[in-house]
Amino acid sequence: MSDEKKFDWFEYYKLAKSYNNEKNAAKLRTGIGRFYYSSFLESRDYILKNNIFLNKISKKIMQSTSGRVHEETRLTFKSHPSLNLSNKGEKIAQRLNILRKYRNMADYDSENPKNLKFAYTRCQLKAKRIFELLQEL
Repeated sequence: MSDEKKFDWFEYYKLAKSYNNEKNAAKLRTGIGRFYYSSFLESRDYILKNNIFLNKISKKIMQSTSGRVHEETRLTFKSHPSLNLSNKGEKIAQRLNILRKYRNMADYDSENPKNLKFAYTRCQLKAKRIFELLQEL
């Protein structure tokens, strides 16, 4: 697939950011999910594009649609030496982990947390920083 036909995951980030002034819980939850997926998928694609894998099993997981790709993406950023210049990979992994927890809350918890807007804002900042760190690598 050529780069021209690839989806720009930053579009998810921009969609999520458009909910910034919302009070609607469904939109805030959707935004949290899009912040996570924009960051995760851009991170995953960075690994694939640059052919950065921990080992052969890691490569197979990263090229799959398995749910394990989420964990493998975080592990690769945390552990691969070429991604940890100035601990940037570790910082990406930490932020992805935080975003994943919020995304799980937004997708699965029936009760609205007291600070849903805070969670949304925190996710926006974490996602923005992941995009910045990926640019710095």
